[in-house]
Amino acid sequence: MQIQKTILVVLTTALAYVALFSINSYAYNALDMSASEPWVFLPSGLRILSILLFVEWGSLGLVLGSILMGWGQVYGEDPALALGVAVISGLAPLVARSLYMRYGALDENLEGLTAACLLRLTLVFCAISALMQQAWLAYCGRTNDVLQSMGMHFTGELLGALLLLYTGKFVLDRLAQVDRG
Repeated sequence: MQIQKTILVVLTTALAYVALFSINSYAYNALDMSASEPWVFLPSGLRILSILLFVEWGSLGLVLGSILMGWGQVYGEDPALALGVAVISGLAPLVARSLYMRYGALDENLEGLTAACLLRLTLVFCAISALMQQAWLAYCGRTNDVLQSMGMHFTGELLGALLLLYTGKFVLDRLAQVDRG
């Protein structure tokens, strides 16, 4: 039974990541903006949530979802680039979680996860993600200005994560109000 739950977590995370990425790309295309470095990257919030809730299985789901997107939409012409981006997509939030658990005084069971704590974790995650992704893209010759790209990447990750996380919080708060009557 445990293996079925694990497979469900991995596949659900992967499909949700692909869906949010597709929504994000659609919105940028509809607004005639460049989706190559979006200023709001909605899947970022899912990356944080999946790592907080499912740890390494969430990471695996993110890698799987990124592989599906990489070969299908984003970096289809360069499998090595797509694989690197996919691994970093799952690894960066896992590294951020690990560092934050070690130095941010957050328990493994997420006791003490306040709004301020989540914001700090999000900032750490966005910085690590931007650094890792842009370092990989620079190594592969896909970026000209690493610092500018890193700043744009950080901003997109941060705004997308905050938008998704706080929209989720708003919805959960409203559902709780409906339950209370």
